[in-house]
Amino acid sequence: MKYNLLSLGEIAKIKYGKNQKNVQSEKGTFPIYGTGGLMGFATKALYSKPSVLIGRKGTIDKVHFADHPFWTVDTLFYTEIDESIVYPKYLYYLLSLSNLSIYNEGTSIPSLRTETLNRLKLRIPNLEYQNTVLAMLDPIDTKLKINSQINDNLVA
Repeated sequence: MKYNLLSLGEIAKIKYGKNQKNVQSEKGTFPIYGTGGLMGFATKALYSKPSVLIGRKGTIDKVHFADHPFWTVDTLFYTEIDESIVYPKYLYYLLSLSNLSIYNEGTSIPSLRTETLNRLKLRIPNLEYQNTVLAMLDPIDTKLKINSQINDNLVA
């Protein structure tokens, strides 16, 4: 399989989240994410396309995927992905396999900088191959989510 060795900065723009104070509401419909996961709901979305969410401060070693409109706080990066090069979900799986904690630049709190992430080199296959991989992984991912929901319901 032929891969293109590309930096993350060549395939995605890494964007900063924002303070949620002015958009957080009990009436909100858009999830607000921080490095620890769901924090609440917002009345408007910060970004509405599929995106890989990467911790900026705190939990930097676990990436998340959002395929719905969302808001991220300032401790979490979101990505604007060039879908002519890589499918967002494929990038998510690829970054999930990366040990981002080795790029930690914080002293007491784990931290990542955009400059560091932009230089991260990734092997990106063509879109056809990415689609083949996603066709195998997505059903497994869906099954895991369903099982998790069942477990949550049993606990409740």
